[in-house]
Amino acid sequence: MIVDATLVRRVEHSAAQHTALQVDSLATVVPSSGARRRDIGGGVAAAMGPGRYVNRAVGAVLGDDPPATLLDDLEAFYADAGLPASLEVSPWASTELVAALRSRGYAVEWFRNVYSRSLRTLPPRPRFDIHEVAEDLEPAWTAILGSQFEPGTPQRTNSDEFCAAVHRVPGALDLVAMLDGRPVGTGSITPIRTVAWLGGAATLPEARGRGAQHALLVDRLHRAQRMGCTLAAVTAVPDGVSARNLLRVGFQLLYTQAVMTCTRT
Repeated sequence: MIVDATLVRRVEHSAAQHTALQVDSLATVVPSSGARRRDIGGGVAAAMGPGRYVNRAVGAVLGDDPPATLLDDLEAFYADAGLPASLEVSPWASTELVAALRSRGYAVEWFRNVYSRSLRTLPPRPRFDIHEVAEDLEPAWTAILGSQFEPGTPQRTNSDEFCAAVHRVPGALDLVAMLDGRPVGTGSITPIRTVAWLGGAATLPEARGRGAQHALLVDRLHRAQRMGCTLAAVTAVPDGVSARNLLRVGFQLLYTQAVMTCTRT
């Protein structure tokens, strides 16, 4: 797969649309979150609320706005939301934008990799019991995704509320992998035009290393192909378990993103 500006824009724009759907759903399902968004640059600025999953601009650096206009709009939006201005920056950002970020006091907060895979040819599906998440499985699916947080903590509440919201995103499909008749792993897929965004990967500690995530990945590739998508996309922390799983099933590293946040007070 040739990584060029056309492919990067396709992935970034679909990521922005995916994020917008999640923000809209959270605002509907959890009105108290105050979740909001605004179209900025070539993407969307998302504010899900303090301590929540996405509080940054996605896909915004490849638009036609001058850097000063983009950052003025970004900072005004996040000031209104009571959050620090933040955005994802890919290596395809202009040198002018990079200079503007530096002059305005933006600093790298963390990195993550963006991967994609053509859906033209797919590996065979492993023998694994995978179920779509309907009403009966939603509590178990939610619990697995929030299992790193203690029940009753603000972090667990935020996780559970985010799950309730993304489960209701139009077109999204959530899945659980079963072992010995019980759910042990999760994965999700959301088609955005011809790009299938994968996410929501988690496995119970006692079930790790038994192939649940590999099975969920391959299963979602087949589902994405049937949905009419031609490309799958996903993000992962560099050199983590998820990143290694992605490479094993043929995903290619497109680029590394820097999440940059304004440190100016």
